[in-house]
Amino acid sequence: MEPGPIEAGVTADLASIDLPGTAGLKATAIRLARTLDEGAGLATAAVARELRATLTALTREGGDDGSDALTALLSAMSTPVFDGQDA
Repeated sequence: MEPGPIEAGVTADLASIDLPGTAGLKATAIRLARTLDEGAGLATAAVARELRATLTALTREGGDDGSDALTALLSAMSTPVFDGQDA
């Protein structure tokens, strides 16, 4: 079976990651990509988020210099917003 476009892209990206201990994450990324290619239905957004998180974890295996803009953005987006009403 030919890989779909997402799986093919993820596989190409994973080829450049050669770190020990990442085989499980790589397999997970490929499976998630395949799920998106096959049509994840109502779970598409969740599967895409999980794929993004898995790829982020794989690229961080080389170390984190503390300047990750994506982490800062996601942290800011995850901060609760005060709506002006007391609970």
